[in-house]
Amino acid sequence: MKRQFVSYPKSGRSWLRYALNQLGVDKFIQFHHDSFEFNDGNRPLPNFDFSTRLNIYRRIDRVVYLYREPRDIMVSLYFQIKGRFQDFFNYEGSISDFIRDDYFGAKNLKLFQDQWNQICHMGFAHQISYEQCHDNFSNVLRDVLNYYEFSLPDNQIKNASEAACYEAMKSVESSGSFNQPWLRLRNGYPKVREGKMNNYKHYFTKNDLDYLLSVFDQEANNKIG
Repeated sequence: MKRQFVSYPKSGRSWLRYALNQLGVDKFIQFHHDSFEFNDGNRPLPNFDFSTRLNIYRRIDRVVYLYREPRDIMVSLYFQIKGRFQDFFNYEGSISDFIRDDYFGAKNLKLFQDQWNQICHMGFAHQISYEQCHDNFSNVLRDVLNYYEFSLPDNQIKNASEAACYEAMKSVESSGSFNQPWLRLRNGYPKVREGKMNNYKHYFTKNDLDYLLSVFDQEANNKIG
């Protein structure tokens, strides 16, 4: 597909995806997690071969990559696996177990982010971040639309940004009125959970935080503070 949107699961893509849906352009974009879907109880291994990944994405016209603070991703993914996807995995471990897990854990996220940062650095994808969305969502949305070569008036972008605020999306999800499954309750658990930055501090012990810092290299440590 000409336009793709790539992110690690629980990087906050529903926020942008909902706004793009409100603008009627989401149907022209393929949203996916680049084989790191984490929605199959058989736990298929994602492809870590960078040359294969590079060969795929260098041929696609427009790729947006969404980055998020990795420790926040780990928290959000843990609650998704334990809640929305409990029927797939029946995961019983603690969050401390989770971040060290060979399949779900931080080491796979580290590899994913390293490879996608490199793809963006090489100019084959346009990188945005969840944190930038919190700073100025309308600007990020406009930037994504321009990159995808969608021309829309400012008032429509403003309206879509307001429709995609946390409270509005939470209300839409809880009502069950949205026409796609990615913004509906599943197993009684919401997709839109807290919508905060740096909330990981409330969930990890010091040992957990030390472990996460040991997983990410010095460059990543500088980036995540």
